[in-house]
Amino acid sequence: MIITAELAQHIVDNIMPLVQQNINIMDSAGVIVGSGQKSRLNTYHQGAMEVIRSGQVVEIFPEDMERYPGALPGLNWPIVLGSQVVGVVGVSGHPDKVRNTTKLVKMVTELILERENLMEEFRANLQLREQFMQQVLADRYQGNAITKTAKLLRFNLNLPRLVAVVSVGVIIQDALQQYGVHDLVAFRTRETLAQLLEYSPLLDSQDLFVFFEDELVILKQFPADAGESEFYQWGSAILSLLGGPQQQGLRMGLGSFTGLPADLHESYKEAIFAQNNKMAGTAVASIYDFDILVAYLIKEPGAIHSCLALKKLKDLILAQLDRKYDMRNTVNALLDNNLNVSSAAKALFVHRNTLVFRLEKLKELTGLCPSQSLNHAMLCRILFSY
Repeated sequence: MIITAELAQHIVDNIMPLVQQNINIMDSAGVIVGSGQKSRLNTYHQGAMEVIRSGQVVEIFPEDMERYPGALPGLNWPIVLGSQVVGVVGVSGHPDKVRNTTKLVKMVTELILERENLMEEFRANLQLREQFMQQVLADRYQGNAITKTAKLLRFNLNLPRLVAVVSVGVIIQDALQQYGVHDLVAFRTRETLAQLLEYSPLLDSQDLFVFFEDELVILKQFPADAGESEFYQWGSAILSLLGGPQQQGLRMGLGSFTGLPADLHESYKEAIFAQNNKMAGTAVASIYDFDILVAYLIKEPGAIHSCLALKKLKDLILAQLDRKYDMRNTVNALLDNNLNVSSAAKALFVHRNTLVFRLEKLKELTGLCPSQSLNHAMLCRILFSY
């Protein structure tokens, strides 16, 4: 770690009023980069260089001044991070009188630098995560670049995931109103939310989240056989974590669940749409909600051909109902006869009860009930027309 002049001076300015002694911090080249005596800044400290070379404490008594030109009596201790000497901290005064003070200053300095080092690693990791998220959610899937970044993050791309989008603007606005309008307030608020997520059992090492301004985007992995109820339950738990039991007016959108990383950009678009079109009284909105799904297919250009939720629903019907119950012709006949079950049965040359039985099977498997819901009827028309 490189000790910057800004950080060194910050440490000196905060510790000196407590110990009432001059403090110097020297970098790995033996140059004073932080000091209570501004005239000594950017000057070479021979005693510090000896500490760096030997890793041992250098004590300068009044009678040693000739050996250390420009130095003052005091103690110089190595600053050690991760078993490496990264600099030196010195306290001016007679060594016998400032020994305990210097030990304390060294300990506090190392703690501050250790925290700063962790923050640097966190910021670097955060930047990498943001870059990765942008790559994954882009319309054009760049496989090689995404694979390389995923390896750096130790992120398994092959796990099935969905994209969740949470608008945290209400939380940030509350903080700004309470503490004043400042970029630092917004940053600290996001940082607090990030810590909640980092230490929560709701996310693990194979989940990933980033903040894009007031938008929190999460790549959440689930078991391959997970269902929509699990998605909703997890989403509600996340909102409670971020906003408390009342969820502070937060809202979440959930996109489609997919095992293909190249499809995550589609899940992201679905999640954004779901979030912006959630039903009144609901905090978690999913593309698997039929009302939201129909609206998405109608409003979003090309969605009929790209929507993952629609494809999953269609594949389910075709695999389990179409051949056995002639579901395509059954539903189309119902729609062509203005949702009149008796007329549709006549058109199909089947008994009315047979048609009702088929529709019950459709409802049992998928939840679709085209004879009782206009949106369900519209969704069925889309399902069996493409």
